[in-house]
Formats: sequence, structure tokens, C-alpha cells
Amino acid sequence: MSARLSTEAPSCHADTVHGRDRDSDELRAVAPLVAVVGERQQLIGPITLVENGGKTIGVTSAELLRPHHNSKLRVLVELDGSRHVDVAGFGLGRYAGVGLLDLKPVPADVDVKPLSLDRVCATTDTRGAPAGIVSIIPIGGGYERLLIPVYVDKDDGGGMSDTIMHLASPIEAAHNGLEVEGAMLFAWFPPNPALGRPPETLAVAIAYPYRARVAKPRALPVLAELIGLEDLGRALISQQEHDTRPELEQVVTGEIDEDLGGEPDPLAGFEE
Repeated sequence: MSARLSTEAPSCHADTVHGRDRDSDELRAVAPLVAVVGERQQLIGPITLVENGGKTIGVTSAELLRPHHNSKLRVLVELDGSRHVDVAGFGLGRYAGVGLLDLKPVPADVDVKPLSLDRVCATTDTRGAPAGIVSIIPIGGGYERLLIPVYVDKDDGGGMSDTIMHLASPIEAAHNGLEVEGAMLFAWFPPNPALGRPPETLAVAIAYPYRARVAKPRALPVLAELIGLEDLGRALISQQEHDTRPELEQVVTGEIDEDLGGEPDPLAGFEE
């Protein structure tokens, strides 16, 4: 079952992304997140599903979730809206702006296919690989995935900041100013013979509005600021460990009482 994917591809870079992605299984992890309002389903925005050890989590922008904290939420696992899975609950990640959703199991015979955790990149650095933001748009009575080829650039505030931001700029003017909050950035990495790695399509970061509007590394204005996916991996791994291991108590350094069997403490008299 191929993904329904819309894209503009008049440029060289866009052609590269377009050619690699039309039937990509990775893109099928992006789905519509909706709120149930009476008899209607209201689109909230895109959500990306990732699974690890039988646990599935969705990731999107926390700001998209905020107005719907008392709503019944669903992820549409068929883009025509005919099938869905319910959201069991959601919360905030450790990093500001990241919303994590606990999902019911996703059937195997649907359009949406969660990413395995090894398809999630540990860094927002695309290393120059072709990249694109995948969002959700309404079309007819259903939805479609929209692929937006982008450039990804670093911005350190002109050397005035210790934090390096990653910014996505659209390649095509037709995508200028699109709303992409909560959408996932994917990158298509070439093979790495030295590490024995084949070509990989990886989820790299979540897109957020670029509110500073200071940097403009490309001809078109920045489309989004990018935030990494550390929270997503941490949540999946910690939940898996919580399910299979006894709960661990935190021990703070300096509070460990050691039984020395009556022997004098060799560190007695020394300050910490």
C-alpha cells in the first residue's frame, strides 16, 4: 500500500527528494491527528508515530495539543478517515514544545505504519543530505501527506549564542509560508561504506514556527525551526524498561552510607 503523497518537484534538490520518497515506508508514519467534536473530526495537525518493543508513541507540537487538553483525540490510520486509533493520553516532553501521545495499538493492515526507533536520528544535523518536511493537508473528504523539500542550515546567532539552531527553508516558492507546526523533517542519507550502512531514510526533527525571524540563510524566508527527537527516544526506551525491569530508586552522590566493618574511615577529616 503506497503512501498518498503530494509534492512540488521543479528543482534538482526537490527531484532528489521526490524520487526517493513517493513510496517510502518511513513517510507512512505521518498521520492526521484529529479531535472529535460532536459528530465531526477536526484536524489538529500532523503527528508522527514511532514504536519500540511493542509500545507506540506519537510526537507533535505541544502547542497544537494545548487547546484540546479535554478533547477526545484520534489518529487517523487511513487517510480517508475510515479507520482510526484512539489516543490513550498525552503529555509534554522534557524539551519545551514537544508533545508526546500514548497510542492504542495500530493495526497492521492500514496506510499508517509507525517508524521503528532505529529510523529516528539522534541529531538534527542532516550533514547536507536531501531533506523534506512531511505534513498533512485536507483534500476532498480525506487527507494527504505533503512533502516540502527544504534546505537545513545551522544558525548560531552570529556567534552571540551558545545554542545552535537548525532552520529549514523551503526550496520552492510555492511552499513559502506554509503552516508546518508539528510536522516531521526526514532526511535521506547516502550509504556509508566505512560504517557498513546502506542508504537510510530517517526522521530527524519536528518543525516549529520560527518566531525570531532574524536569520535568512536562503533566498526564501525560513519556514521552520527544528527541534530534535531526544524526548521521543527517551520516552520509548524508558517505558520499555519500566515494563520489563523493577523500579529503580535514585541515589544522590554523597548520600551513600557504606558499612566499613568497624574500620576507620580513610576519608575522615577531609572536606567534600
